[in-house]
Amino acid sequence: MDTAKPLSSKGWFIQTLGEFVGTAMFLYLAVGGATAVVQGIGMGPSILATSTSFGMALTVTAWAFFRISGAHFNPAISFSSLITGHIPFPKFVLFFIAQLLGAMVGVGLVCGTTPDAVGQVNSLMSGESIVRGFFLEFFLTTILCFVYHMTVHERNRSTFLAALPYGFALFSCHLFATRYTNAAINPAQAFATAVVSRSFAREHWIYWFGPLCGSILAAALHILFRYMDYDQYSAGIDADYPSQYARTRDGLPLHHDGVGTATHPSGVHNNIHGTTAGTNTTGGG
Repeated sequence: MDTAKPLSSKGWFIQTLGEFVGTAMFLYLAVGGATAVVQGIGMGPSILATSTSFGMALTVTAWAFFRISGAHFNPAISFSSLITGHIPFPKFVLFFIAQLLGAMVGVGLVCGTTPDAVGQVNSLMSGESIVRGFFLEFFLTTILCFVYHMTVHERNRSTFLAALPYGFALFSCHLFATRYTNAAINPAQAFATAVVSRSFAREHWIYWFGPLCGSILAAALHILFRYMDYDQYSAGIDADYPSQYARTRDGLPLHHDGVGTATHPSGVHNNIHGTTAGTNTTGGG
């Protein structure tokens, strides 16, 4: 199994650049497509199309940048990953800055390449109160971050397809929240659209605190399930062998070598029927 090289300053720069370019591409496609749809057919029928624009934009850009930076494109995802220990604090700061700058570039390109004003500025609509709007952004971001944790950080046989559930999760969130909060679920998006349009709603703060608080809850849920060794009861659910892709104590997957043993990156071999060197990696309750 190939192992990742320890990150040098060059590695950090490449990943930060990936977050910058990826966030710009994502929001250029998402905001531009949603704005065009709203201008063309009106707000009512466009909720499905707007949700599709954001979901598809995230799917294609996340798929492209997944191997470069992890394709966060969202300070809430990065903050949740910081809490769970998947990224260090300096990388979080770099990603946070890159995401804000990339978001402003992406939304700015929408204005620069189309005649329409940005139509995705976040504000409360349809009688939504500030409290309800806050908790809507809070819970939907929790779902988005938790989906990211379980499909990206919990490595399994389908991790290479992680961009699909990540994009579909955002699609579902926008389908729900567009009518009420215009569905930010991403502080970088809310900030960039407000800056470019020069229009900050008085409730703009909920588009920061709601998603960031949601990211904390998602991290807590992920940590809780890992603490309870959830995979000891479902290891191999999507594998050919019970021990294949089971999480070991250091968080790395096991890969079956085709002759009855699962090989850990350290070189330790574990019998697929449950005989292990110190750690039980088989499923079953």
